[in-house]
Amino acid sequence: MEQRRLFVIFIDKEESHMLKKFLSYYRPHFRIVAFVLAAVVVYTGIELAIPVFTRTILNVYIPDGDLQSVLVVAGVLLVLLIVYMIMQYLVAFYGHVFGIRMENDMRSRAFNKLQTLSFGYYDRNKTGQIMSRLTTDLREVSELAHHGIEDLLMISIMLIFGYIYLIQINFWATTGLFILTFIQLFLMLFARKNMIVAFRKLRSKLAQINSRVEGVISGVRLTRAFANEEFEEVKFQADNAEYMEAYRGAFSPLASTTAVNNFFVQLLSVAVLVVGAFLVAYNQIQFGDLVAYIMYFALLTTPIRRIMNMMELFQQGWAGFERFQELMDEPVEIEDRPNAIAMTGDVQGEIVFDHAQFTYNTEEADILKDFSLDIKKGTMVALVGPSGVGKTTIAQLIPRFYELSGGSITIDGTDIRDYQMRSLRRHIGYVQQDVIIFWGTIRDNIAYGNPEADDAAVIEAAKAAGIHDFIETLEDGYNTMVGERGVRLSGGQKQRLSLARIFLKNPQILILDEATSALDNITEAYIQQSIETLIKGRTVLVVAHRLTTVQSADEIIVLDAEGIVQRGTHQELLAAEGHYKNLYEASQNGIIGG
Repeated sequence: MEQRRLFVIFIDKEESHMLKKFLSYYRPHFRIVAFVLAAVVVYTGIELAIPVFTRTILNVYIPDGDLQSVLVVAGVLLVLLIVYMIMQYLVAFYGHVFGIRMENDMRSRAFNKLQTLSFGYYDRNKTGQIMSRLTTDLREVSELAHHGIEDLLMISIMLIFGYIYLIQINFWATTGLFILTFIQLFLMLFARKNMIVAFRKLRSKLAQINSRVEGVISGVRLTRAFANEEFEEVKFQADNAEYMEAYRGAFSPLASTTAVNNFFVQLLSVAVLVVGAFLVAYNQIQFGDLVAYIMYFALLTTPIRRIMNMMELFQQGWAGFERFQELMDEPVEIEDRPNAIAMTGDVQGEIVFDHAQFTYNTEEADILKDFSLDIKKGTMVALVGPSGVGKTTIAQLIPRFYELSGGSITIDGTDIRDYQMRSLRRHIGYVQQDVIIFWGTIRDNIAYGNPEADDAAVIEAAKAAGIHDFIETLEDGYNTMVGERGVRLSGGQKQRLSLARIFLKNPQILILDEATSALDNITEAYIQQSIETLIKGRTVLVVAHRLTTVQSADEIIVLDAEGIVQRGTHQELLAAEGHYKNLYEASQNGIIGG
């Protein structure tokens, strides 16, 4: 009970909760942790045994002239030192194996967690900051995980068994010296409280730099196109300066703690020597006892010094774990309902918005207000209107990229929230303006639509998308590397790759979100041919600014900030005065893209 109270003095309730979470990550690696700690016990026991043997040699064997016993002890010590070397190797090797396994486990959990978070999380957080939580933060946590528990066990054994052994030599001297040791350890715990805040800020600033670098690298072509290298350098130097300032803030308490603890280490050494000298002078202990004292406290100060030298690592590791845990505690805004059902392969594709309401932030105005729309199976419905009226939002609500704040969306009469999300999204094909091309080969990028597809299916999809002939002209064909974000491909070629993915996926519901708006008219015309093939027999929702892409739609929905203002076919809307006719005439006159 007393130990628990003492623990609470230095670790508050929140940190106690964090510590329990931290220790829970040891559980899957119990065997290797137990093996490493057993090795620590063995080599620490050997270290404690050396002063005992030394005391016996100095106090018994040398005065008696028993050199044979000295040689026997020397042989025993040689064997123990060989075992000591083996144990040190096992701790160094398997300790790091455990550390990297724990890091890998935590990184996998964090990655899986990221797969469950809604788009809203990514809207609020920078890519570089998210990446730092999975890389540099977890590297520091790994070092903390195995070094921390090893040194803690070593010091605990030395303090407990060392004290039990030394009080048999002299109780009061031993107790006094141990009180000095505990004062030093408590000061380190107090200093940790001040340092952790500074190191939290340091980790945050490092994540900010990572985010800046990630943005500059991904946008390097834009930077050079505008000759803004110096502008980016100035922004980076500003972030770098903030990081350096955060480092100064972190190292100020670290330097103070190191200085004070080094003072106590030296003070302890002097105290052992002076107290021991007086005890020998007054015949309270023998000379061998003094040597045992000196050797023992020299052993004890080694892990204490190591902890002091690794204080920066410990603080960064704990700050990194806090940032990791923040990610793991991030609420999952969109998840399957307890009794969610799988969407079967026999999907008709009828989509109904029933008084749907949505806002990105509860403090902001609604993007959708009481929005209702019925999309019949096998039909093509287009959404047009000025930017900011919610066209893309409507499209992204169907696969549950965002969650409704009111009303409902049903597919074939079933609320989409009653479907398992993965099965829902497997039956929806989403083609967007900003095509995502991954680093890898052309085949890899097409096969992303169905990772289990064979080469024949990939080729058929490429033919359907009208890109097979181009791929065949490449030296490596489907094994051609496309570069980061597909930099070796043109805009039209990237868009065709994205269409090939959809052909391979073969969904019943298709969403085209500004799929051709970034292309020139000629390229768009070629892409449109592939799209016409793709949409046959599917339920299609098209979001478009260019009215040429929606003229064949079964129904065109015209939106403004208040909701639906017009609906009908292309010809019906042209025959009526209103938004659509104005948009069409403006496009024909070249005022807006047609």
